[in-house]
Amino acid sequence: MAWRPTADAIVRDARIAKNGTDESCRVTIEVTMPASPHVITVWLRLPTKDWNGRFLGLGGGGWMPGFPAALDAGESKGFATAITNAGRPYDVSIDPAELGRSVGQNDFLLDAKGRLDWTALQNFAYRGIHEMTVVGKAVTREFYGKNARYNYFSGCSTGGRQGQSEAQRFPEDYDGVLSGAPVVNWAHLAAADSWPLTLTKELGDVPQCKFDAAHRAVVAACDADDGAHDGLVSSVGECRFDPKTLEGVATECGAISPREAEVIKRIWDGPRRRDGSPLWNGIDSAVLIHAPQPPTNWAGPFADGKAVDTNSFSLAAFETQFDQFVERYGAVMDTSNPDLRAFARHGKTLLWHGLADDIVPAAGSVHYIESIRRMLGPRETDRFLRFYLAPGVGHCGWGDGPQPVALLEPLMNWVEHGRAPGILNSENWDPTGRVTRTRPLCPYPERARYRGHGSLDEAASFRCER
Repeated sequence: MAWRPTADAIVRDARIAKNGTDESCRVTIEVTMPASPHVITVWLRLPTKDWNGRFLGLGGGGWMPGFPAALDAGESKGFATAITNAGRPYDVSIDPAELGRSVGQNDFLLDAKGRLDWTALQNFAYRGIHEMTVVGKAVTREFYGKNARYNYFSGCSTGGRQGQSEAQRFPEDYDGVLSGAPVVNWAHLAAADSWPLTLTKELGDVPQCKFDAAHRAVVAACDADDGAHDGLVSSVGECRFDPKTLEGVATECGAISPREAEVIKRIWDGPRRRDGSPLWNGIDSAVLIHAPQPPTNWAGPFADGKAVDTNSFSLAAFETQFDQFVERYGAVMDTSNPDLRAFARHGKTLLWHGLADDIVPAAGSVHYIESIRRMLGPRETDRFLRFYLAPGVGHCGWGDGPQPVALLEPLMNWVEHGRAPGILNSENWDPTGRVTRTRPLCPYPERARYRGHGSLDEAASFRCER
């Protein structure tokens, strides 16, 4: 390869390899930060034939900055494709079982003294993806002798947050950004995560079967708000359900008591300040609550190198602890800056979120989109951004609802041909892959509403409306 790396980027390996009928140059690059022991590894797949002229950066999930298997998907579609470990010490050949365990582990953020390594956190939060993009585009240019015509990013959860971080912090990196279930309000979400546990610690536990019963009751009450009795709730925060009606409801683990109904209500409401104003979103009443579990007894990077002390959890102290956490980590981890004017001058972004997401509540994404619309105005926002809510869909997919399909293609069509996406497609499938249900995926703030006639399994039976 003719590319000459900069002082802090070195090509460690470059070889031609095949994946089925696909052949590509597989490149490993190591990037080091000045005065830092951390090495950011970048992996590239460069198709040797049928390159589509585009660069595709891919995000990760949980505490994994990038997934090796994703390289295959990008390569098979003709993209020059890149992922990174953002400085987390793992290789592209990581065992899938180890990869699965690593998604939930963040001990790589601890330094030699067992405390939070801020450089490692910055690498994970935003620097690793940016460095991947810079060196990935440079190597792509040298390999093909020309720049990629268009540059795209795609990711969900952590990957969705990485994409919005690129649009906010490095607006020239990409022409199009696809973000699913983005954890844009990471510090707020993490600070609020202990709210259910704090409530049950002071007010008493609630068995999972009673949370299940509350979920069924809400879905039954609000299912038809969109005109269709299909077991799917189609909006965020609009389901009007009185928690007191849960009192006395029989379950397999006993009747729901007034105390338990109060706990459920306050989990739905979310954490509040002492004056009653909300600190952050609660768990939407239409989303299943999982009975809170005590944290594992190990020194976490966000607990000053100490094991989390649940004895410090109290309703009286929650506001102060919440504010301290957000103040400490928000500047690095939150990716909710609504000022996207620099990106909007040339780029387009498409975001989506499942309404049944029980890991990253969709209300956080709604909050982000609304803040952009307030700052830039609805008309300017619509010029470069589309947002979709998917009823019945869980975190980055799954769930009972029709799943969003082929979202990168309409983003590319928008970037390259100026055709703004409108109604998109969502589907369910049986085990053989046969489509069993279709539903329009409506651009926010519209939602799909049943026309009153026709099959509930056919998209034509619904229309998008505000």
